[in-house]
Amino acid sequence: MKAALLKSPGVMELEDLPRPECPPGGALLKIVACAVCGTDVKMLQQGHRDLAYPRILGHEIVGRIVEIDRASGLKEGDLCQVWPGIACGRCGPCLRKEDNRCRNMKIMGFNFDGGFAEYMALPVQSLSRGANLLPENFDPALAALAEPLACCINGQELTGVSEGDVVLIYGAGPIGALHALLAELKGAGKVIIAEKLPERIREIEKHTRARVIDLSDDLSINPSMDRSNDLESIIQSETGGSGVDVILTATPEVKMDSAQLRLLAPGGRICIFSGPRPGNYEEQIDLRSMHYHELMIVGAYGCSSRQNRQAVELLTTGKIRADWIVTKRTALSSIEDAFSHSSQRAGLKSVVCGV
Repeated sequence: MKAALLKSPGVMELEDLPRPECPPGGALLKIVACAVCGTDVKMLQQGHRDLAYPRILGHEIVGRIVEIDRASGLKEGDLCQVWPGIACGRCGPCLRKEDNRCRNMKIMGFNFDGGFAEYMALPVQSLSRGANLLPENFDPALAALAEPLACCINGQELTGVSEGDVVLIYGAGPIGALHALLAELKGAGKVIIAEKLPERIREIEKHTRARVIDLSDDLSINPSMDRSNDLESIIQSETGGSGVDVILTATPEVKMDSAQLRLLAPGGRICIFSGPRPGNYEEQIDLRSMHYHELMIVGAYGCSSRQNRQAVELLTTGKIRADWIVTKRTALSSIEDAFSHSSQRAGLKSVVCGV
């Protein structure tokens, strides 16, 4: 089979590899779509601490079952979206249905080969917990958005996004766009997005009701610690001086410091969703303000299998319409074009599609 094999940072080559065998109790998938995540781009360019080489990347996976080794609700020929976690199912988090926090978690495309290939082995844990049946005629590229949407569900559950909230999202890339759609579905009173790329601003304004703050005119994405004529003053104007209820970071450019706290209303919550770049996370935080204003900072990493199933339901029923987020489709033979589209932020989401 053909597969894009990452051999080392900066070296990914399309190679002929043996087709994987159907694992005991699992299934063999023919990949029909696998989306490029920002983490995939980072792994290609810089590597990743959880990555072992050589590795087939890709964790936003849709495939068709061509062989199955157990009786289940799925059968050969079924089209499935795959939750990429491989959890033990026995530890405390797994038993609490928080399997993204599994103490023995492995992830496709990180610790096991992923979806940038013609075929992929689906282990027994994934078949029973993370293979989600799709309608036969559903767009596989759109279904590949289920995993990143599920990650957004995780972040918004942790911050309790709910009806009437004012939500500030940093970044209008694929994750920022999905966060905006989800917050609107949850009944947010106002969604504000800070973004600097004109193309992304146009897409967000066309497809959501969000109020966009244009950062292209030298306006910093990070509130100043000693000025009032920057993002902080705009947020205060947008909220009548009340501040926002929730901040969601959909870019690593956000500096996590006490200036972010000044944007929050009493009881406000910050979700560190995108991992901050070096230099953006070892900052002082005003714990006294957190105490008196009952503020909260939470981290969100990945998604549970439950949240993944919920994301599939939102997409397949049309409750969230996200087809506009897919702006590039390529064949596996042109995977470098998909990675280039994502790394250059030429559009929004790129998807590698099979036959």
